[in-house]
Amino acid sequence: MTMLLPGDARGLDPYTASASNVADGSRLSALYDVLVWSDPATGTIQPQMAESLAPEGDASNWLLTLRPGIKFTDGADLDAQAVQRAWQKHLDAKLRSVGATALIGVTLTVEDKLRLRIKLPAPNANFDRMVARLLNFIPSPNTLEPAALEASKRQPVGAGPYKLREWVAGSHMTLDRNPGYWQAGAGKPHLDTVVFRVNADTPAATRMIDAGDADITVSTDMLLIEEARDRGLSVGDIPLNGGLMIVFNMRADEAFANPDLRRAVVLSLNSLEIDKRFYNGIGAPAKGIFDSSSPLANVLLASPENDPVEAATLFAKATQNGRKPLSLTYVVPRSPKAETIAAYIKSRVEETSKNTVTMNVAVEDIPNFIKRTSLDANFDAAVFQLWADDPEPGLYQFLHSKAMYSNVMGYNSPLVDQALTEARNTSDQEQRAQAYTKVQVQLNKDLPFYVYQEAVAAYVCAPRVTGLQLFNDGVLLFDRIGMRK
Repeated sequence: MTMLLPGDARGLDPYTASASNVADGSRLSALYDVLVWSDPATGTIQPQMAESLAPEGDASNWLLTLRPGIKFTDGADLDAQAVQRAWQKHLDAKLRSVGATALIGVTLTVEDKLRLRIKLPAPNANFDRMVARLLNFIPSPNTLEPAALEASKRQPVGAGPYKLREWVAGSHMTLDRNPGYWQAGAGKPHLDTVVFRVNADTPAATRMIDAGDADITVSTDMLLIEEARDRGLSVGDIPLNGGLMIVFNMRADEAFANPDLRRAVVLSLNSLEIDKRFYNGIGAPAKGIFDSSSPLANVLLASPENDPVEAATLFAKATQNGRKPLSLTYVVPRSPKAETIAAYIKSRVEETSKNTVTMNVAVEDIPNFIKRTSLDANFDAAVFQLWADDPEPGLYQFLHSKAMYSNVMGYNSPLVDQALTEARNTSDQEQRAQAYTKVQVQLNKDLPFYVYQEAVAAYVCAPRVTGLQLFNDGVLLFDRIGMRK
């Protein structure tokens, strides 16, 4: 089976790779399998390599119980100590792992070979969702020393259904069936070989699949998804929180630390117009960061936009009536759609500001884009995509002031921090919704970002591909995928 993805990986260890849907999530799933996974149909966390992950008492304490007999491809045991060591490695500051925020202040105690006790610094009724998103991929303990870890970026050692045969940078990765896979007795995995092929021309993916040149892709582009349906390809989609957005670098001394400038950019744009121009009017213009169908969203709290008169006034204020013009960098990944929309945003900002604000579009390959925005904070504004099947932990990681690298804006709001914590500490849907309403209200005031399209993720594949299950933000489980002959 050949899967198309828009970019190559920075590395294949869980500390370097990006676990999102159109980046490395499916690559990691094939190589490492998962401890647990989030079922988009039910909103519940399901076990995989873990037999269970459950709270004890007030949700400050959790117990992870692993299935017996799981081994890495180098023969090491995937046991409680292996998970403990893998998780603790996220805290190595030199790695700049997004998983580190899930483990600050956490105590991990090996109870026995298969049980790991987890003591959190504060109650978290949704810690299982955090594991599913940030701590799910476990590498062999033999890869954790510095030299071995560096080697594992190109030669990963996991316990997943497949193992890496070759990686031709910028072209493809070939994975072979893992004969020692823990579900081999049940006939899994079903495929002999999986190929991940880099395809930067994402609009061509449906044509390639229809022509038999590839078998599957995962997409967040509504145009591509609708084209696939028109061609009679198989499509399975899931609505998500988040969406396509512009994020602003709000750190001290940055241009967008000025709230007037952020609001001016937002008010110069119109999500309906963006949808008509670039998605043929078939997308879902966003009203904010929550999926409009989510029971946790307050649909009355639409984010402000589309007020060019007020935008012009604010641009004049931010530039002292043009006496101090601004030159800003807008960073986007190398993608025809992203580059085209960026050109439109540039034109709207420059026109509305009467050219007192210049938006310079910087195009980066996906690995460099991730490094520049999420690790180095080297941007004024950037396109960003957030996909979250549940607000936990995605929105917490994106918005909380202590969330380190995943808070790409450098956003800091004590009120939002408190509301996010309130939502995290309960599993009661009504209480969560009340807390997230507070978040929405403050975001509409602060505008650390501007969401213009609601999020969706979908697999698009040839009808012969079977056993497809999306989890988290649109990553595939690889143990069950098969092909009809």
